[in-house]
Amino acid sequence: MSLACSNNDSITDENVARLEPTALSPVYASSSTFADGGTVKGVANSESLSVNEVQGGIRVSGTGTVSVEPDVAVLEIGVEVFAGKVSKARSEASIAMDLVISTIKKLGVEEKDIQTTSFTIYPRYDYKEATINGNRINTQVLTGYTVSNTVKAKVFEVDKVGEIIDSAVEAGRDYVRINGVDFTIDDPNPYKTTIRKIAVEDAVNKAQEYALLTNVELGPIISLDEMGSGSIQSPYEADYGMSRMMAAAPATSINSGQLDISLTVSTLFAIK
Repeated sequence: MSLACSNNDSITDENVARLEPTALSPVYASSSTFADGGTVKGVANSESLSVNEVQGGIRVSGTGTVSVEPDVAVLEIGVEVFAGKVSKARSEASIAMDLVISTIKKLGVEEKDIQTTSFTIYPRYDYKEATINGNRINTQVLTGYTVSNTVKAKVFEVDKVGEIIDSAVEAGRDYVRINGVDFTIDDPNPYKTTIRKIAVEDAVNKAQEYALLTNVELGPIISLDEMGSGSIQSPYEADYGMSRMMAAAPATSINSGQLDISLTVSTLFAIK
């Protein structure tokens, strides 16, 4: 946040130091609840003061956050096959992936929600020591080829994620790799109106407090800029490991938790 002057009065470093709100508690906190259980909360951040010689006013930002349960899971499922011949590795990888895709489609994942994200074929080498012309050197020996195929699948029945993972692992067996599970919101737009309201109220409250602290009268808003369009963030990241780790358990338990949808506005208020 910056405090600027519209006249030519000088401000000493000492005065600026006295205006720094170094120990302010949050000046805004409110919450409301959606019908589906989502909670809206405003978040206030500490601001610093500086002189803006271009346009006088009080410049602050405001943030609104919605905590909601995700309604989509994105699984990253891969198969990886090693064989001495590239044709055999490719064939076995193709069979394994076909089985995986067929299995998850039977559990409700639609064809349009399955997308190939990676396909690679690369040689694998071993290194052996050999003697050539009396010199001992390490030589590179081709041992075979690895074929890797990865897809992303969108799952709209979030409560079935664990079952889908277990079924995919059973279908592809030791070739299967579960590279990750991400949770998101299919359509965050219904939440944005409330988030914007909270973000603006947050900015207004901070501007009012800074006006009070600096003994000036707050004027109307001059400008407002929205920072981003509502980012979705998970409070944690999960590592689900390789297929054989999950296969050791009777069933895979996946918890979707909650997601935060945040939006920040940057505002400039006039000083009367």
